[in-house]
Amino acid sequence: MTLNLKPVGYYDQENGGQVPIFKPTFEEFKDFRVFTQSIDHYGRKAGIVKVIPPPEWRKDVFESCAEKIDEITITKPITQHILGSRGLFLQTNVEKRKKFKVEEWFSLCQRAENRPPKINRTKSTPKMNLAATAIKTDRKHKIDQIASHNAIATSMFIDNSQDARFPIDYVSETCHLSVDQYKEYERNYWRNITFNQPLYGADMSGTLFDTTIEHWNPNNLDNLLNTMKETLPGVNKPYLYFGMWKATFPWHVEDLDLYSINYIHFGAPKQWYTIPTSSYQKFEKFMQNTFYQHYKGCHEFLRHKTFIVSPKVLEENNIPFQRCVQQPGEFMITYPYGYHAGYNLDFNCAESVNFATEAWLDIGKRAKRCTCLDDDSVRIDVTSLFGRQHDEEENSTYDISHSNKPSSASRRSKDMNRKKRKLMMDNSSINSTLCKLCSSNNKTLPLLQLADNVIDKVHQLCAEAIPEIHIKGNVVYGIDRIPKSRWNLTCTICKQKTGACIQCCIGKCYRAVHATCVLNTNGTMERLSNRDLLSQHSLYNTYCPLHDPKRIAERRIEQEYAFEELSKKFQANRDIYIKWTGGDYEKGIIEECIPDKKMCRVLLTDGLVRKIRWTYLSFDPPQSTLNAT
Repeated sequence: MTLNLKPVGYYDQENGGQVPIFKPTFEEFKDFRVFTQSIDHYGRKAGIVKVIPPPEWRKDVFESCAEKIDEITITKPITQHILGSRGLFLQTNVEKRKKFKVEEWFSLCQRAENRPPKINRTKSTPKMNLAATAIKTDRKHKIDQIASHNAIATSMFIDNSQDARFPIDYVSETCHLSVDQYKEYERNYWRNITFNQPLYGADMSGTLFDTTIEHWNPNNLDNLLNTMKETLPGVNKPYLYFGMWKATFPWHVEDLDLYSINYIHFGAPKQWYTIPTSSYQKFEKFMQNTFYQHYKGCHEFLRHKTFIVSPKVLEENNIPFQRCVQQPGEFMITYPYGYHAGYNLDFNCAESVNFATEAWLDIGKRAKRCTCLDDDSVRIDVTSLFGRQHDEEENSTYDISHSNKPSSASRRSKDMNRKKRKLMMDNSSINSTLCKLCSSNNKTLPLLQLADNVIDKVHQLCAEAIPEIHIKGNVVYGIDRIPKSRWNLTCTICKQKTGACIQCCIGKCYRAVHATCVLNTNGTMERLSNRDLLSQHSLYNTYCPLHDPKRIAERRIEQEYAFEELSKKFQANRDIYIKWTGGDYEKGIIEECIPDKKMCRVLLTDGLVRKIRWTYLSFDPPQSTLNAT
């Protein structure tokens, strides 16, 4: 069963905004599974959607929140240290040991250094695109409406004789403004992102929904994750988030590419950014190129929730993105492959949890995991989610810290098969090779007898190259001294783990080779004149293919020739195509070739002349251009 639901508008629609906003009736809203399935195609396109719950539901939730808020303690908030410049930043979180009651957190947010900036409120407020359509625009009316809800909670347990107001009665000055005013806050945020490190009470197990809330309660959402027997904090058990001005959540997708919902109970809005799912791969490639060292260390580095990129940088690299502001009392739903980021505009409290639909099953199977976070990983029993139709395909468990790990039974089976294959390879190699120390069957090389084995023989070259053994009277001694680690080395040339290899003599190079493989490929083995056959050291300096002096010289000649030929092609006034970071191309004209710097001066279509490295230049038009023509 699905509903015929359509957005009431899109955030910042007048300027091309594409984040859908839904304002369902209570009948449309009450069935979480049916509602989310009905709007799934909108969210899977935009990456996030906003849902404005019906007023009667919000009133019940507010009363529930008022009853439970006094029980909450904010433990181990994080101080966010953000470093960087020109729109590219890294965030480091430092855990703070101090505990805060909600009133104390509220007081902390009122300090001057934690207040949002004052913005110009005198100019006329333009018509609010989405929120105008969905929330009925008038800010004063909205604040009065929230205040009336707050009055319910206030009358329940707040001592009005006290000077300080309880946080749940707090209506931030950042609530229900125009899109242009939120963009003014946005400009201030990006100008000052590295100053006055904010605190964020993030990832706290807890909830402000009580059991009387039947619909859209994060503790019992109707979804696949709630069929699990185990409870996973933040996954099928909600987290609470206490924010302040500038408290930031960097670019990321959810663990295991799951869905998520986020609800603001009270306080200030959140500013969201999202990448449309059609451009997530383009965004990933840009991030991989921009933060290459982090990508090199972990291919799933965006799971670390550490990397911040400004909208301006995204625009400069032609990466589409959308904005949306979430007001208190509203939901944001995030979708698989929908990268999102953002920040809080003032003191607030939000609650979030993951969920999974049937549409997510295939996505979950393909999800990749961050290998850096093995210690923090949590597993999901696949059979409890996928049902019997997936048992044969997925006899494994999924790792919630981003992908799948085989189950213990599956690992044992794979280990057994691996051992059998290894044993078969070892037996076949022993039976099919002449030398116990290598993989070569070269009969022209002299063979020597082993001192303790009259059956096996070894090549003299191999015996001279292995450092642990020595030769005396054409007999090889000390083969039992060869460590197990040497027997386990794989030859870089023949790709076989047969016999005993020797490692490259250059520095800390880990590559290993068989002596006979080097000889057969015309590699370099320099015999050392100060060693004799009785020495328990290798008689050779042996080089791997990468460090072989002969091959280095050959490669240098080839590179010089290729360099010379390429420089001839970069002629002045020739059309060229520039590939920018992010995958887009631009046509230009070569003004000058600079061979010693491997660069060209290129006249771009906007009239600017830039020096561009050869690696970013192409003579052939991009495929997209060919397809378009």
